[in-house]
Amino acid sequence: MSIRLKFVLALAIASCIPTAAAQTATIASAVNVRSGPDSIFPTVTWLMGGTSVTVEGCTANWRWCDVIAGRNRGWVYTRYLSTPLNGTAVTVIKGGPASGLPQVEFSLGPYWDTHYRGQSWFAQKAEWQRRWDQRPPPRAWRQP
Repeated sequence: MSIRLKFVLALAIASCIPTAAAQTATIASAVNVRSGPDSIFPTVTWLMGGTSVTVEGCTANWRWCDVIAGRNRGWVYTRYLSTPLNGTAVTVIKGGPASGLPQVEFSLGPYWDTHYRGQSWFAQKAEWQRRWDQRPPPRAWRQP
């Protein structure tokens, strides 16, 4: 088989593999956007209810989602984030896996290095990492 044919075949197969894609969601009511998936983290910004955001992914327990709103990026507790499900708006904390949102993992170092270098609290990254490492393990997702 020629190299060109192998490349075309590989491209065709790769195009059939589904990829996790960011989705749009709505802020259900006013909420703080945090610099990590826990209320211990500094606030990046505050969003009003009705604000449309892009969801990059949610934690495995469906408690926090990584969102983009304009020039701001951070984590929103999923009780304040709704997506359409079967024709109605459902908070992600209730919809969980059915929301269709991708799952992501959080790693403070790379995430903060990419998004928060200009923030005043960035200089205390090691202290925030220590707090993150000492937190109790997250609870598994269950429908509230």
